[in-house]
Parts: sequence; structure tokens; C-alpha cells
Amino acid sequence: MIKIAFIIHGKTRQKKSLIDEIKRIFDEARFQIKICETQFEQHAILLTGSAVEEGFTHIIACGGDGTLNEVLNGVLKSNQPSLKLGLIPKGSGNDFIKTARSPDSLAALKTSILRNNVKKIDVGFAEFNSKDGQRIARYFINIADVGIGGVIAQQLSESKKLFGSTITYQYFIIKNMLTYKPQPLKVIGDDFIYEGKIMNFCAANAKYFGSGLGVAPEADISDGMLNVVAIGEVNLVDYLKNFPDLKKCKPLAHSAIGYYTSKSLFFESANSKTPIDMDGEFVGYLPMKITIKPQAIDFIF
Repeated sequence: MIKIAFIIHGKTRQKKSLIDEIKRIFDEARFQIKICETQFEQHAILLTGSAVEEGFTHIIACGGDGTLNEVLNGVLKSNQPSLKLGLIPKGSGNDFIKTARSPDSLAALKTSILRNNVKKIDVGFAEFNSKDGQRIARYFINIADVGIGGVIAQQLSESKKLFGSTITYQYFIIKNMLTYKPQPLKVIGDDFIYEGKIMNFCAANAKYFGSGLGVAPEADISDGMLNVVAIGEVNLVDYLKNFPDLKKCKPLAHSAIGYYTSKSLFFESANSKTPIDMDGEFVGYLPMKITIKPQAIDFIF
């Protein structure tokens, strides 16, 4: 019998119908299921840990990229190499699945689990200062970025997203492009040093962030590398001009935008309150060290 734990974001829309569908599709003859709902920030990490202790081998995040991030951290902290991680996208941005192209329905997920369709993929590992100034470490699966992304992530966490995720994201991007001042930053990679004022600086494991913006077109979740995107002193006009190519996940030809690859990165800034966005969540501040962990997790495809 396959033991599957579903970790559902507590504010997921149509949560009852999702739970009913889980119970209907994952029949008791072949599956033992556990359904958990998050109640507070980082609760998914704890719920995942408890499910692993109870012997559940397949852990499914039902939510957005933030929920997936927490479940990922719960799985990796359990230090059980046989665990398999899956995703049912029920969040606002749902950016990781645009790269992974993994099952997005419960029926397709069931088929993949029965066929044992899994692939080892990379994750990022970041050490940084928490919101209250403590030195902490955390894994990420999609993208970690520094600058305006952290500000937007913080504002989004306090927003009700009444007009849907894409419109809400675009509103906050445009609003902050008008007010956010590029911050001084130094980043040391394996074979490059970037130093200057940035609007945003991305360490990408996957391609998309910001509800469908293809910021890292060359990113590959299983190549053992971070794709690095430096976005320097750009403005709202630059953003609007390049928006079509961002949506198409094309590289941008702009003098203030640079692309690199690296297995490790070290970020520092004269501004100790330069914010960090990690998988769509505001998590803390610089300084930060990031390393790639190749093939660190078995992901269900």
C-alpha cells in the first residue's frame, strides 16, 4: 500500500472539493492517505515532518510555490532519501510547475505515482538573516532573488489578491517600479564578481517567477547549476518594453541585464535591509550565501 500525505494550504480556494476529490481518487484499496491543512507560516514544514515520522513516503504539496517550498524543507530536513515530493498547484503564482510541467491534476498525479514516474532534481540552499536578524538556512526549489522581489513578496503576503494573481502581481510590480530605488549589491560567483546598484538579482533553479515572468530562460532543474540574472538600474519603461519577451521566457537584450551561471553565490550589501524573496515569499535579508544541491530530491512527474 502506498502511503501519501497531502499538505494543503489552509486558505486554498475550494478546499472542501479538493479534499473530497483526493478521497475519491486515491482509493483505500491501494493507498493510505493523510490530509493536513496549514494554519500558520512554516506549518507545512512541521506537518511534513510529522507525516514522514508516521511512515508516509509520498508528500504532496497542495498550494502555491510558498507551500511547495515549506514541504520541500520538511522533506529534506527529515533526511529520508526514499521520500518522493509532488505538487498539485493551487496557489496564486504557481510558477515552478511552468518549468517542471509535472502533473497538475489529482488523476494525473495518481497515474504518475502508480508508475513511479520520478526524477531527481536540483534544489538551492540559502543561508541568510531572518526577518528578526537571526542567521538561518533554507532550501528553495524555484528562484531566490534580492531587491524589489522581496518587497513585492512582502506586500503580496498582505494582499487579498481580489483581482486574481496575475493582475495583482502586475499591480505591485508597476507600483514598486515607480518607487523602489536600486540597491548597492556585491555578488561573488564561481567565476564572476558583480558589483553595482540593482533593481533585482535572481538565483534561478527554474525559469519563471512573478506569476509567469520567464526571467531565467536557460534554467534547468536538473543540470546542477544556478542560472543567475542581474537586473541593474532599469525603470518602468524598460519593464513594459520587455514584458512580452518576459512572458515568452526569452533572453532580454538590455545593457543593464546580465546572465551568468554558478554553483555558488555570495551576496552582500551596504544596506543590511536588502530584502530576499524565496519561492514567492519574503524570508529575510542579506548577507546571503547560496549553493546548488544537485539531484537532491525525487520529484513526481
